[in-house]
Amino acid sequence: MKIRLNPNIASFAGAVFVSAIALTWRMEWRGRGNLEEARRVTGQVIFAFLHGRLLVLTWAHRGMNIHVLASEHYDGDLMGRIIERLGFGHVKGSTTRGGARAIRDLAKLLRRGVDIGLAVDGPRGPRGVVKQGAVEIGRLASSAIVPVTASARARRLLKSWDRFQIPAPFTKVVVEYGEPVIVPDKADSAVIEGERLRLEERMTAITAALDMELGHTGTEVWPHEDR
Repeated sequence: MKIRLNPNIASFAGAVFVSAIALTWRMEWRGRGNLEEARRVTGQVIFAFLHGRLLVLTWAHRGMNIHVLASEHYDGDLMGRIIERLGFGHVKGSTTRGGARAIRDLAKLLRRGVDIGLAVDGPRGPRGVVKQGAVEIGRLASSAIVPVTASARARRLLKSWDRFQIPAPFTKVVVEYGEPVIVPDKADSAVIEGERLRLEERMTAITAALDMELGHTGTEVWPHEDR
């Protein structure tokens, strides 16, 4: 039987854990020029990330009032409560289940001048496969999609579907922004699919390159499949 803690207590403990371990990391940021260029072109942006790299990115973007989509089931709601404690907005929903409403709501936030964050391979995978939600939101709101990833020199990868990464205390951690994807507002289904694939390729490339640079090899390199 799965034990579910009181969400207020669990979210407080989660936020304390993230803060305690993250304060020890040696952080480095790369590709900020890509983020600046995206803002110059479209203003507000969509931060597109992989579920498995969420922990670092939550810390790296704390207190910036980025609104992040989280599912309404217990695990998703708990994560939403944790990131709220770290200075994020929390939008309940999914771009796959009841997706049209969530996509419209997120596009409205962007048009109001609020950045959003979206785990693009969710809510349950397959790992590393980008769904169309971010691309459709970018089209509706005329906002750039900025792929962002992270890797750590010393870390643990959980055996969950997303191979969730937990960096070790005091290790080097790198956050990298990739080249933005901008979807034309009148894009048809073929163009949308092409941009989805472009985003997926960029996410995979920068994540795998960071993993290898920080000393990981074989199945430790994204997307952590047997080679």
